Amino acid sequence: MTGGRKMASAGVLMLLAGLQGCGSLPSGISPSPADMQRAALDAVADPNTWLPALGATLFLVTDRDRAVSDWARRKHPVFSSQSSARQTSDMLLYTSVGVALASSLWVPEDGEDPARPSRLAVQLGAMAANGLVTQVIKLGVGRPRPDDSDNLSFPSGHASVAFTGATLTRRNLARLDLPAATRALLDVGAVSLAAGTAWARVEAGVHYPSDVLAGAALGNFVAAFVNDAFLREGALADGVIRVNVLPLRGGAVLQLTQYF
Repeated sequence: MTGGRKMASAGVLMLLAGLQGCGSLPSGISPSPADMQRAALDAVADPNTWLPALGATLFLVTDRDRAVSDWARRKHPVFSSQSSARQTSDMLLYTSVGVALASSLWVPEDGEDPARPSRLAVQLGAMAANGLVTQVIKLGVGRPRPDDSDNLSFPSGHASVAFTGATLTRRNLARLDLPAATRALLDVGAVSLAAGTAWARVEAGVHYPSDVLAGAALGNFVAAFVNDAFLREGALADGVIRVNVLPLRGGAVLQLTQYF
């Protein structure tokens, strides 16, 4: 486990270093260490990261994984069969990734946003980083799948990649001049694609609920971290005000910081 975590950390750092040195990225897009730290902390604090992580933990500690997995395989509440669920999960995954990459080319190029090739390069880097980390964790944990086909059950790669796509799509939509209702509907659609991918893997009998919840948390974290650090979005976006409470002896001070 320790070796796996070290490999994952080293792999992510190599990918980030490669992005920073990428010739297609304009000067100024490479994040400072402070930017990366802020982006990482905000990605951890994102409910789309910690809520599925909490759900995965609850499934593990209450030992409900096997029961829910068996029920999903027997009852097929959404898909008609395990083979249908497996095929649908692949289709939804490819759609989620395709929508994310297409939406990155939809974002307009202006004074506030980087060139489309740069945005696309950063988001491809986020997907590559997520894929590497997911695979290293799979190898380090070695959890058998419900169908005992191999020992790569935790976390779900399909869920991880799909939720990476959903988060990147939502970041791209946030940069578009859309009516609030339209953006909300598209956001729900992006998340629904990822959620459908995840549940299909449970019904297909190749993952436990905790696998797909952990994959969702991991995918959102990596996507939010890489995207926001390199493209200065999320809490790093221009004009965003961040609130910090700094402890002092005998009290505390409220700090308001606005990024430009």
